[in-house]
Amino acid sequence: MKPIEIHKSKESELQAIAMLEAACFHDPWPLEQVVYEWKENPTANLYSAVIDDEVVGYIDFFITFDSASIARICVANEYRRNGIAKALIDKMVEVCKKQEEPIDNITLEVRESNEAAIKLYEKNGFEYITRKKMYYSDGEDAIYMVRCII
Repeated sequence: MKPIEIHKSKESELQAIAMLEAACFHDPWPLEQVVYEWKENPTANLYSAVIDDEVVGYIDFFITFDSASIARICVANEYRRNGIAKALIDKMVEVCKKQEEPIDNITLEVRESNEAAIKLYEKNGFEYITRKKMYYSDGEDAIYMVRCII
């Protein structure tokens, strides 16, 4: 596989990110939400994974005070199991470690049925904390996970 470049998302990549959303999530964010995250949400940090000028994955995480939260992470189907999600998580950890105010932990919610994502998070140091009943709009529970980074 060709080298992966991880960088802060650019405005020219937002349409591709919205297309990834549509391909990866039950309740995808429309382009307007992606634009809001990139342009207006003061806590959001969007990073793109790019191979040969093609956005193949992205992460959106929030930093608030001493913690961070993964809002979205996805990788295009044909590029999964190539270390791209791990590279995005590693970039998030790197950004968190450079904050003026130390970040203690990273949290996330994941659909209980998303076994591949749960395994990915466990491999990357996230631990199960609790189940959030009927968290998603379709009634599915979420698994709440945390990773300490200090």
